[in-house]
Amino acid sequence: MLLSDARRDLEVGWALAQDLGRPVAPLLWDQARREGSNVDKRLALLIAALLAGGVSGDDRLFDFMSQQKPLLQERTMASLWIALGPRRSRPRPDVVKRLLGPNKEPEDLLALAVWLAAARFPGSGSDVAQVSTSDPGLLGGAAFAGIPVARTVTQRHWRREHRHSDLFVRGALLGQGRRFSQGGEAAGLVEQASRFLREDSGAAADVRAAALLLLARAGRLDTEIGQLGWQDLQLAASQRASSATLAARLRGAPMARDPQPGRLAAAYGLWVPVSRIVSESADWASDARVRGHIAVALAARMCAAESVDPVDVVAPAFPEWTLVRWASGAPDVAPEMPADPRLASLFKLALQGRASRRAVGKELEETLWRWGSHPGIGPWEQERGFVRDLLLVGSRGGGRYQPEVVTHLRYSPTGLDRDDTFFDLAVGLFEFTGRRRDAVPDEYRLF
Repeated sequence: MLLSDARRDLEVGWALAQDLGRPVAPLLWDQARREGSNVDKRLALLIAALLAGGVSGDDRLFDFMSQQKPLLQERTMASLWIALGPRRSRPRPDVVKRLLGPNKEPEDLLALAVWLAAARFPGSGSDVAQVSTSDPGLLGGAAFAGIPVARTVTQRHWRREHRHSDLFVRGALLGQGRRFSQGGEAAGLVEQASRFLREDSGAAADVRAAALLLLARAGRLDTEIGQLGWQDLQLAASQRASSATLAARLRGAPMARDPQPGRLAAAYGLWVPVSRIVSESADWASDARVRGHIAVALAARMCAAESVDPVDVVAPAFPEWTLVRWASGAPDVAPEMPADPRLASLFKLALQGRASRRAVGKELEETLWRWGSHPGIGPWEQERGFVRDLLLVGSRGGGRYQPEVVTHLRYSPTGLDRDDTFFDLAVGLFEFTGRRRDAVPDEYRLF
């Protein structure tokens, strides 16, 4: 699937490698090392090895990167894989140095990929010297990773005077928000974020989203809440710090023109008072687009709470509501099974007393992630989109993401030709990791 020219199917091959997991990782690493001069096939094997090993394979990856052998393409691809993956819980010394290898003056493409990868390890940005280039993409990547940038070169980009200044603004706002929510860093740039929401009506959607996410993480949406549409509410609802502010705006019934009503439905189940959800059930329980999301979110919330009042109300009568009643401790819960097979298996175990509340709550949150309604999907998509726009959109393969922009006007860091086959594989990896959404990364968990 990965090597045969006649039967090549990268997505199926990568999926098989990921499903088989750690037992096949050593074989794939060995095959990648043995592959000769065909960089394209070697990269396909490298991706398969990384997917099979997962986060637990970091030691093997860094040992490989510490050697002289890996080429620019291999180092960039490995860094891209880390950048698209979950945040690691522990720091790792010399992340940037080991990923760069012997490259003392790395190509912009490699430097960006390595910085974005370093952002996934706590404290790694402090190992890099201040960045003083005028390139907005490099400045944005550095700011996102927590690498210091010279203020003398950023002022023009805050004013968005350069064609690609938005890349710096997004990187600075997203990076500040991540460090605030994960490490307790002071919430700087809040005033700039407020300005983009209140005053800059011409701000691009991605810039507005980054500003909104920072304010939501800092719990500073009070003055802007009345102006938020459904897209904004979906993103803001990812942050517990803004849940009290959002509760009054959330409704169980879908908002007009919202193509993904499950996301706001899940937020409604998570943040609105339980008594109000029950009293408003006539407004949402008959709508199959939202009721399952509301019930699963509410049940997950109850499983995480130290104590809850039993929900004795039997109606609304649909399978997922029985999960709410079980999670609340209500008596005589009928074993009405949801249509989702994985959820039904979980409920059977719960009713038999073979699953703890904590385990059930975790799986319910995973269900929202699988269904595409978990509030954490919003920031997850914004951060992935930033990585994509820095590294991929300027290539031939990445042209699908900005088809309306002439190729030479897209941001493209130096290092590889726009037509290099590396980008076809890199775009494939980006798409693959976006679809294979099985577990909630720890940084986006609610409970």
